[in-house]
Amino acid sequence: MKMFIIVYSSFIDDKVIAAFTKSGLKSYTKWTKVLGCGVETGPKMGSRSWPDENDVITVVINNEDVAEAKDVVVTLRKEHPRAGVRCFIVPVEEMI
Repeated sequence: MKMFIIVYSSFIDDKVIAAFTKSGLKSYTKWTKVLGCGVETGPKMGSRSWPDENDVITVVINNEDVAEAKDVVVTLRKEHPRAGVRCFIVPVEEMI
């Protein structure tokens, strides 16, 4: 199993959730109003100076579904180049 940690601008949240739901990956954990600074997007601090914010979802995916999930992320990055979509894929040793 793999865990996808996907960070993206909150303004595309509905599109991210819809893309994963459409692909059949319906279980996820989500954090909202996540602050940070990206190389491509700059600061997102939820302030007057830097008003944007990120959302983060994590999805645990069976090995046979990893390629499809990667395709979802690549498509989101292409369709929303200014949204700072990033995905970090880490192995899941065990889920209890």
